[in-house]
Amino acid sequence: MGDPKRSNGAGQRADLASLRAQVRAIERGTDAGGKAARCPLGLKSLDQHLGGGLALGRIHEITGETRAEVRDASVFGFAAALLVRLLSAARGGDILWCVRDANMFGGMAYGWGLAGLGLDMDRVLFVEVRDEAERLWAMEEGLRCKGLVGVLGEFGPVRAGEAARVAERRLQLAAETSGVTGFLLRSVTGETAAGAVDSRWSVRAAPSGGDPRPVWSLSLDRLRGGQPGAWKLFWEARDGRFQVWDERARVSHVRPKTRTLAASDAAA
Repeated sequence: MGDPKRSNGAGQRADLASLRAQVRAIERGTDAGGKAARCPLGLKSLDQHLGGGLALGRIHEITGETRAEVRDASVFGFAAALLVRLLSAARGGDILWCVRDANMFGGMAYGWGLAGLGLDMDRVLFVEVRDEAERLWAMEEGLRCKGLVGVLGEFGPVRAGEAARVAERRLQLAAETSGVTGFLLRSVTGETAAGAVDSRWSVRAAPSGGDPRPVWSLSLDRLRGGQPGAWKLFWEARDGRFQVWDERARVSHVRPKTRTLAASDAAA
């Protein structure tokens, strides 16, 4: 920083501004260069592609595979897996989940199902509001609360217009200021946020061959400062981590069928 006695006023102001920038970066979970802190997802190849893991204090968008206004369980499942990783890496704090009401096109996230994926439901706060505008407001307020680990909001198809872009920019700014990570969930494929989210994922359910663990075909369509990618992964709730799906993974988990003993076998 130099000797204050030999610094002019401009130099001292520059040093003070640099110090303030470093403090703001620490509060946002970034380094002085603005690089985001990251949460490893537990799979080496995926974490390397992401630059060390999922960026914290940023907004991430997850879209589903449906082509109409239908709720998509794969979106809920993948989001829940990411929340499990966030909570395991955090020293404390909860998740704020801003839900949409159940309607003729589908229901809400099911608590027992989320718990089955390893999500600690005691650390999840569900919020119901009247409409999407209030849901955006609740999500923004949650992102400004440093006591939270993450904020998730369920939304319908993207609405065109400047108002939507401004709302999404406000979410991104709130996340970067507090260091709280945000997620936008949209079930409709191809419908993405107007703003520049940090990452955008497309999630599709994949055949599991009878394996009860969720298997997803993931497409990373956008990554700030990185490249798109694609993986076929499954979620191992017992370990709380993602793993690459292949036939060996299925065979190692599915129990062999037991053979019913015939009368001759029993007598032997």
